[in-house]
Amino acid sequence: MKSFDENWEKIHATREWGQYPAEHVIRFVARNFYDKDRKKVKILDFGCGGGAHTWFLAREGFDTYAFDGSASAIKRVEEKMRKEGLAADLRVLDGTEIDYPDDFFDGIIDNIAICANRYEAIQWMYKNCYRILKSGGKIFTSCITPKTDGCGTGEKIDDNTFRSELAGVAKGQGVMHYFTEKELKNCLETIGFINIGIDELFYTDNGIKVDMLIAKAEKR
Repeated sequence: MKSFDENWEKIHATREWGQYPAEHVIRFVARNFYDKDRKKVKILDFGCGGGAHTWFLAREGFDTYAFDGSASAIKRVEEKMRKEGLAADLRVLDGTEIDYPDDFFDGIIDNIAICANRYEAIQWMYKNCYRILKSGGKIFTSCITPKTDGCGTGEKIDDNTFRSELAGVAKGQGVMHYFTEKELKNCLETIGFINIGIDELFYTDNGIKVDMLIAKAEKR
C-alpha cells in the first residue's frame, strides 16, 4: 500500500522547512525520556520532513531514527546532521511500508505526518507504529481537526479527508484527514494502544485558525 503523495517531494525540493522542534514535541520527549540512559533510548521521527525533530533528538543524545517519503527532505536532513556532527539512521520510505523490526523503538514522534493520508493508510501506519514499539513504548501523534480554517475547500476523497485544499494551513499540501477527538481515540484504541491522552491546542497563524489534537499513547 503506497501512500506518499509526490506533491511533498516537490515541496521539499523547493522550500526551506522549519529548523526548530515544536514545543509540544519537546515536552513529550522531556517528560518521558529525559531521565533515561539516552544512548539506549531508540526514538523514531515518523515522516521527518525537514528534520527539526530528528536534529533535536540527535542533539539531545538519543539513538535517533527518521524517515520520509521525500528523497529531497532526507538529503536536507543528512546535510544538516553532517554539518553539526550529529548521527541518525535516515531512510527514504513510504509511511505504509516501514520495515523496522518488531518491538524495536522506545518512542515514536509523528507531528502531523500520519494524518496527511487517506484513513485506510492512516490505520495501517498506526498499526505499524504499534508493531515496532516495544511493550510500554510511547507514541506522540498530532493532527488537525475540522475546526481548522480551510477544511473542506478541496476535493473530498473520504469522510473528513480532502485533497488540494484551497485555503488554510493545508493549502496546496496534498491529502489531509481532519480528526475529531472521538475518532482519533477510537482509532488508537482499536489498534491496541492504552493510556491514551489527548489535548487540544487552538491558535491563529496570520489570522488562520488552527485546531490541533495532540495525543500520547502506549503499547500494551
